[in-house]
Amino acid sequence: MRNIIDFIEDKQLIGDKSLSLPQKVSLKAVYGLPMSEKEKKVFRKITGRSQYRAGTEYSEATFILGRRSGKSDKLASNIALYEACSRKHKLSVGQIGVVMIVASELKRQSKIVFNYCLKKLENSPVLKRMVRNITAEEILLNNDVSIQVYPCNLARIRGQSLISFIGDEAAFWKSEGKSIDEDVINSARPGLDFSYSKLIKISSPYWMRGEIYNDFKSYYGQANKDILVIKGDTLTFNPSYSKKKIKALKRINPTAWKTEYMAEFRSDLSAMYDPLIIDDAVNPDRPLEFPYSEKHSYKSFCDVAGGGGRDSYAICIAHLEGEKIVIDVVRSRKPKFNPEEVTAQYCDLLKQYHISSVTGDKFSGDWASTAFEKNGISYERSEKPKSELYLEAESLFNTQRIDLPKKEPALSQLKMLVRKTRSGGKDSVDTDSGQPEDEANVIAGAAVLFGTEKGGYFFASSHPWQRHWNL
Repeated sequence: MRNIIDFIEDKQLIGDKSLSLPQKVSLKAVYGLPMSEKEKKVFRKITGRSQYRAGTEYSEATFILGRRSGKSDKLASNIALYEACSRKHKLSVGQIGVVMIVASELKRQSKIVFNYCLKKLENSPVLKRMVRNITAEEILLNNDVSIQVYPCNLARIRGQSLISFIGDEAAFWKSEGKSIDEDVINSARPGLDFSYSKLIKISSPYWMRGEIYNDFKSYYGQANKDILVIKGDTLTFNPSYSKKKIKALKRINPTAWKTEYMAEFRSDLSAMYDPLIIDDAVNPDRPLEFPYSEKHSYKSFCDVAGGGGRDSYAICIAHLEGEKIVIDVVRSRKPKFNPEEVTAQYCDLLKQYHISSVTGDKFSGDWASTAFEKNGISYERSEKPKSELYLEAESLFNTQRIDLPKKEPALSQLKMLVRKTRSGGKDSVDTDSGQPEDEANVIAGAAVLFGTEKGGYFFASSHPWQRHWNL
């Protein structure tokens, strides 16, 4: 069996002799190939390790690289083809071994990686004879190995016999705005059936959480036998890339320059709320909505939308019991809708809870107040913008003062909020991908309305998940 460098450079196979020294060293490190002293020096630089021992082939490796470092062309596609074509796979009769590359949710990104694999096969005098069938996302070889390239999707991973799983730009995997890198990787692990199966993650860095950051924090620079972490900036891995472009971005946007080209994680971004704290605020034994009780005094916060864009029209009703802020109702209407009709429906809901006034977005227009007043409800603009509401709600979540229903998309929206540190000013909060967070907004707004109040009747048992409400 040829080693991966020979496989890439042999003109009868892939025929690519343009690997940079760090690209070549990275591949040698993953497969435990011998290195020269010059290569060992590069190894120490890109892994943070003090020494290299040949002969250790890694079952798991994570590449954290700057933009245009050859992640898809020189690394992902080459590893995929080597694993699919060069090994003698011991497959059962009828079994299909899978080399799977999962890219971002954007189909064009997975198509780019797929085309790298396909063109290298078609241009190879030897490898092209192995191709049995080609579809839009799969290349089936005559050794019963399938090379599959998909946008990130949990359903497509399960049940596969994975020779190798390669995550391309794993730090940016999302589904409906929610980061799913950990879920996808956890779904892939059980399918790595072979003694030589590999789990490869290749990505530019993003913020300080998720699979890529966790690997960096736990394994970079560590003499770990199981997981190898490689990290390098653009010019280290691709010396021919334009220095002019890199300098221009550094001048225009230093934060993006650090992430895109220097392969540094963004220190200005963090999760607004710890997902475990949000989970802890959920009472699974309570109903999705509590009915009105004359024992309580209710307040409401809404996030008005016009019905024609991407935003939902959301409303939240809450009450106070002791120091506990109970979220009674969270509802939202996705576009498209008639905002007059939705407002009338929400006003009927408010009246059921004996609420005569609703608080809404600080920057809402005059239409909101007019629409509610037509239906007998006064509308008050919040004194605080959305980011400030999220920031103030943080202490309420951290001190377990909020009781949430088990409701989506509210919980996912709360977990995907991103806190961005501003120099010389207050932090801002939003989703990192521009996805809707209307239900999260109204929950935070309603919670802050009660944030400084005490009263009501809250009783908690000794078990944290068993709560009893005096309704």
